[in-house]
Amino acid sequence: MSELIRLDRFLVLAGAAKSRSDAKKILKSGLVQIGDRIEKNAEAHVNPESDRVFFRGREISYRQYRYFVLNKPQDVISATKDRISNTVMQLIPEADPEKYFPVGRLDKDTEGLLIITNDGDFSHRLTSPRKKVFKTYFARITGIPTEEEIERLQNGIELSDFTSAPARFELLKKCGEESECLLSITEGRFHQVKRMYQAVGHTVLYLKRIAIGGLRLPDDLKPGEYKEYTREQLYEAINGFDPQAI
Repeated sequence: MSELIRLDRFLVLAGAAKSRSDAKKILKSGLVQIGDRIEKNAEAHVNPESDRVFFRGREISYRQYRYFVLNKPQDVISATKDRISNTVMQLIPEADPEKYFPVGRLDKDTEGLLIITNDGDFSHRLTSPRKKVFKTYFARITGIPTEEEIERLQNGIELSDFTSAPARFELLKKCGEESECLLSITEGRFHQVKRMYQAVGHTVLYLKRIAIGGLRLPDDLKPGEYKEYTREQLYEAINGFDPQAI
């Protein structure tokens, strides 16, 4: 649920007033409507996500939380700032790196779906292994996985520092001495997908995250491009619009 905020604060955040005292003057003049009613009370509360607020007849808005879906290209790191490498935040001018951050991370040489937001609760719910939100990766690997190796991937693999949770695996295509596969995991440890394949004797040649839950990377989103989603659109796509389940 979106947080209710006072009307005078909303006017400032939406850029209609310079300060709360300025907002009070505007309200007293009868220049603000909520829906079809004129509202003069500065202490009235509005829901930024659902209430329609008008100033001088023009609808104004303020979004407490924003969500960007980025197709992360290679050679860009999943961080807010870095002294050496370009970061994903530089690809989204609207997202202030002081306030916004990537949800989870992708390795520098990994492409694909990455969400950028300023909603910490959403980020926690999406990345927590306990919520069991599957992240799906397309990979091109060396060799052809055997049935035994596939079973190990699916049941969880003991790595040097942890044992991976059960995963989902699909062999898409055999390409000579290489394979194209899908692997879905609920965790996101350092280099986890690469390490899981390596543990069963295969090297990842190319890696791309294509889905988080039911949210798929849009086909028309090229590497480096992004689009904004609403909170409702993301929850519906990821998990059938059940925020408590995420």
